Amino acid sequence: MQHSPKTDRPAPTIDWLVSQYALGQLPRAAALLTQSYLEMNPHQRHTADRIEQVGGWSLEKAEPVAMRASTSEALLAQLEGTDVMTAPMRISTSDPFESTMPASLLDAIGRPLSDVPWKWRGIGAYEHRLSALEDDGIVARLLRIEPGKAVPQHTHEGMEATLVVSGAYCDDAGRFGPGDLELADDAVDHKPIAERGETCICFAVTEAPMQLTGRIGRIFQSLL
Repeated sequence: MQHSPKTDRPAPTIDWLVSQYALGQLPRAAALLTQSYLEMNPHQRHTADRIEQVGGWSLEKAEPVAMRASTSEALLAQLEGTDVMTAPMRISTSDPFESTMPASLLDAIGRPLSDVPWKWRGIGAYEHRLSALEDDGIVARLLRIEPGKAVPQHTHEGMEATLVVSGAYCDDAGRFGPGDLELADDAVDHKPIAERGETCICFAVTEAPMQLTGRIGRIFQSLL
């Protein structure tokens, strides 16, 4: 993993991501990724639980404020139209990859992995965009990396969060297996390589499309 002085913004942390999720401050794709991470790592819910408890205590202590009928009706309509991502129903499946997937992510995909229209993104690397979750420039994608193959070397114009849901990959930051979450900023230039023996499936959310940086990858940049 190479670093370059692209930005002075502090590198993201998992605690920061979880806290923003608990505060309801994340875009939909990032919120789904964080919820999926917490489903795979329930012992990490303590940060979100503390923030939600403080928020509930604050609401209990706050003085009630009268709300205009039009405002309350609009709020109810908005709540009724909001996708609630708690305790989603898991799709019944015999696919070994799907059996390890967080229920919320599988529900968002909305189809068996065998029916996902994967797009080629390099030798042994494929992706599927979850366009329905994308807003404000956010890019959400499933990644499939065949054993021993790699995602082309790349960087991003912004933050990248990658959750491993099956298999494992390695880059200069280390090894990432099921339930591991790698956070990178725009100063990171890396090439994740799937371990031999098992296909690696990841859910990745980025602030902008990936920018290929390898010599061969730049030739194929127009495909992304």
